[in-house]
Parts: sequence; C-alpha cells; structure tokens
Amino acid sequence: MTQLYTLTGKLAELQSMADTDDEGLKEALQHAMDEIQGEFNDKAESVVMLSRNIQGDIDAIDKEVDRLNELKRIRKNTVGKLDEYLRNNMEAADIKTIRRPLFTITLALAPEKVIVDKEDDIPDDFIDTKTVFSPDKRAIATKLKAIRDHNAEVRKRMATGEDVEHELLEEPKWAHLERGDSSIRIK
Repeated sequence: MTQLYTLTGKLAELQSMADTDDEGLKEALQHAMDEIQGEFNDKAESVVMLSRNIQGDIDAIDKEVDRLNELKRIRKNTVGKLDEYLRNNMEAADIKTIRRPLFTITLALAPEKVIVDKEDDIPDDFIDTKTVFSPDKRAIATKLKAIRDHNAEVRKRMATGEDVEHELLEEPKWAHLERGDSSIRIK
C-alpha cells in the first residue's frame, strides 16, 4: 500500500494540473484524483485504527502503572510502620544503639522544628514576602483580538476608498496572537 505522504504529493500534483481547458484531460485528472482520494481514505482509516490500537495499549499501561503505584504505596506504608514499630520499642526499652554484623541501628533524636501558633502575631522581621507577577493571558488575548478585529474593519473601509487610516490602532510589540497546531477529531 502506498504511503500517506506519497498520496498527498500525488493528489497535490494532480490538483495543480487540473487548471486546464482540455475537457478530456480534466476528466482523466478527476478520475485519477478520485482513485487517489479513495486510497488516501483507506490509508487514513488504517492510520486511525493503528492509533486506536496504540491508545488501547496506553490505557492498559496506565492501569498497570496505577496497580504498581498502589502496590508501591502499600509497601512504603509497611516499611514506615516497621520503622515506627522498631523506634517505639527502642524508645520504650531505652536502647540507643543496636550493633549487628550487617548493620547498626541507631535511635537518633529528631531535629527541633518551629510550630507557629499565631501567624498574625509574628514580627515583620520573621516574615518572608514574595511577590509574583504573571501576565493575564486571557485579558491580553481579548485586547489583541479586539485590536485585530477593529483594524480589519478599518482596512475594509479603507479598501472602499474611505480616508480612515488614522483610526487604525497600533498593535503592541510586547505580545501577539499565534495559532497552535491543528488537531484531529475522530468520532
């Protein structure tokens, strides 16, 4: 079967040749384009089927990842409970160190930590202030679209002969609109 990009090239080539006055050639070109379009559609269907198969694999992998993450969580909890069990018993027995041939177990004091009881009463010397500036992209997009639409209307009026060039709004240099990649929707 022909590759999709080859079919795309052939179809574009035939479409560029379709601007002819020769009815016989036009008909032959249309017949060839219909044939290629059929092949293109078959190939596109195959691509979608492959994509769906891969998506099924991804779904199965996601479920396995979830299962393994749950198993990992359970094992971590078990390790934590075992450590806590050992620590509690060493504290109760007042044992600070256990030496074994493979390892040494030491009961270490935890570092002190600050517990803030009343945040509002903390002196300013002990307050860390952070200021975050981030652009409001929705507001910027709204403004840029408004400028674009306004200028399009003014240019239409200018095309009809009106002297309205002074009504054009300056487009900002600090931001612009850009369209992302198109997407495929399969229903």
